[in-house]
Amino acid sequence: MTDSDIRTVAITGSTGYLGGLLRGRFIEEGLRVISLSRANAGPDSRHYEIEESPSADLLSDVDALIHCAYDMKVRRERDIWAVNVEGSRRLLEHARSSGVKRTIVLSSMSAFEGTQQLYGRSKLAIEDIAVANRAISVRPGIVYGPNAGGMAGALSALTRLPVVPVVASRSHQFTLHEDDFAAAMYALLRARIESWAPVGLANPVPVSFRALIMGLARLSGRSCRTVSLDWRIVLAGLRASEMLRIDLPFRADSLVGLANPAPMVPNLEIWQDLGITFRRFGQPVPATSIG
Repeated sequence: MTDSDIRTVAITGSTGYLGGLLRGRFIEEGLRVISLSRANAGPDSRHYEIEESPSADLLSDVDALIHCAYDMKVRRERDIWAVNVEGSRRLLEHARSSGVKRTIVLSSMSAFEGTQQLYGRSKLAIEDIAVANRAISVRPGIVYGPNAGGMAGALSALTRLPVVPVVASRSHQFTLHEDDFAAAMYALLRARIESWAPVGLANPVPVSFRALIMGLARLSGRSCRTVSLDWRIVLAGLRASEMLRIDLPFRADSLVGLANPAPMVPNLEIWQDLGITFRRFGQPVPATSIG
């Protein structure tokens, strides 16, 4: 079930939270990791920007590619498609033509049929491109850990408030500990599989939004009080602020995703076949089985 021929892995977005987790894990496993980023910082770094066409030698001598990069600064739909969707198309087509053995695309649990979130829709479009180029898309849940970034980091920061607004109290999320994320991605990198269907990457037991907030506060050594707010009212305020070009740490589109989550984690059987388990939210050690 493993491919020992993969020795060199290139990662886009390796300076971000999730890409950084993968970079660290792969190096620990003895792999050579090439960071594809805007800042070319040495022999194991190559210049790459998602909005540009990849250079002819970008993936030379690369066995596997992990595509984590996504420009969150662009917000209009046409710009998101021009930068992130078309940029991913150029990279994945280049990976296939360059003979890269395994390509994995970091998608999102926000990418599901019927999603109302612009980010989720763009990830769905990238997943279609991945299938056409024989790449595997994985949909991580909310990844958390001691130094969480991304959505978990933003939500954890909210727990510093005297009273934390719970804006989607009737919604849920699927969660993933950062150690389980890195372990699963390493196993997938080495697995011999020929399926291109998107794979969910999270414990399948949903966590209520309130429980998520309370749990993230505990992980940070804090307790917090919460108050429920109608997410649609908050959404209107966020959209008004964005129209006025007021820079806020939380985006309206992110709130849409939190309030309208994926109904389930797809295609978990692949992890069972690989012997990978995902702990439930709040568990200090891995569970004995998925779920």
